[in-house]
Amino acid sequence: MTFNLPTMTVLGLLAIGCALSFPVLYKGFSRRGKGVVYESNFLIQRAPQLLSGVNVALIVLSFGVFNGVITGLPGLSPILSLTQTEPSGALQIISWLGVLEMLTGFVFMIGGWYSLGEAFSTDAELLEGQEVKDSGLLGFVMHPAYSGIIQSLVGASIAGLSPLSLAFALFVVAPLWLRRAKYEEELLVKTFGDKYKDYAAKLKWRRLVPKFFPIGV
Repeated sequence: MTFNLPTMTVLGLLAIGCALSFPVLYKGFSRRGKGVVYESNFLIQRAPQLLSGVNVALIVLSFGVFNGVITGLPGLSPILSLTQTEPSGALQIISWLGVLEMLTGFVFMIGGWYSLGEAFSTDAELLEGQEVKDSGLLGFVMHPAYSGIIQSLVGASIAGLSPLSLAFALFVVAPLWLRRAKYEEELLVKTFGDKYKDYAAKLKWRRLVPKFFPIGV
């Protein structure tokens, strides 16, 4: 079985990302559920994670079509991937732009987890002794890990030339992570008051898009 070059690059990035993220994710999972304030609302806590998993499944399916591994889906193939062979011309450029977006997403996602340090948990919660952090990627955007997750899913969808996966990432997954980000901000403002407000104001309240971009949320 032979995969096209964008797919091989995506698989390489995925392998590197898994290796780099394992130590910090292991610690994040070990802290899960131990916060002094813990949110049990499904839409806040589990929906972003679960729907991101669904998005990943769609991306895997899309790459199967993209490489001609999955066939016999005449109605679904065009929305799963715009081509079933090695992309060329404009589609090739678009696919490689998606690979680049996925790479930047991994930087923000994994870098965001490491930037949080001892304050990182895989769940939305306030940990004992947590403080306002503004170091690392937290100096550029308020929720770098959430930004990175969205960027990674969008990038992988574009790399696989998948309209369905891209739409799911933008219109289903991204709003859920944004909602979770806003919940965490309310909790941090309630806990740290002006200290957190000053940090957010310094970043222009950019939750997902770094402040050096002229527009964004």
